[in-house]
Amino acid sequence: MSNARDRLSQRWPSHIAEKFVPTSYWTEDSEGNYLLDIDLPGFEHDEVRIEQESAGYIKVEGERIPDENRCIYIDQTFRLPENSDTENILGNFDGQHLCITVPKKIIRNTVDQSSHKKEEDRENDRDRRDIETKNEREEGIKSSSDRTCCVPSSKKPEGKYSLLSVILDGVERNKGIVLSACISFAIGVWVSQLWV
Repeated sequence: MSNARDRLSQRWPSHIAEKFVPTSYWTEDSEGNYLLDIDLPGFEHDEVRIEQESAGYIKVEGERIPDENRCIYIDQTFRLPENSDTENILGNFDGQHLCITVPKKIIRNTVDQSSHKKEEDRENDRDRRDIETKNEREEGIKSSSDRTCCVPSSKKPEGKYSLLSVILDGVERNKGIVLSACISFAIGVWVSQLWV
């Protein structure tokens, strides 16, 4: 801690301003947050401000008037640790001690990779099920998840899939639309029969 006279106060021009350089140190709490502890003897809660100066830095400013001729101020910038969550910084003024809590940023790369891996696994499972279902249809075997009627064929279809398996795949993928169309058609026939 040091005191140095270097200017007149901008807020109170009749006072001589003395810059105060506080003692400060970084630690971590049990939850893995960074803690910046700053000793501010003589300062009150309403005399200190914390603001984010620029990306990766916070600024602590304050001013107090110990007597009619002097003004003691703090104007200190602190560099934040690299993986800091700058949107959730909290300050707590306890007595004449300021504790700034800086949470660690969640590393999105790891989260993105794991969610990407999960999505990739889901796609692989879906592809595997589709292939198994198509193979079962081609062989004429009805699986428990297959609710459509498969007709076993004694001859192998030409090309990769038979016309029947392509139609059944389309119907299965669009069950809701096919069902809606069937219901609409049935209602249309019924209504037309009423007018005859």
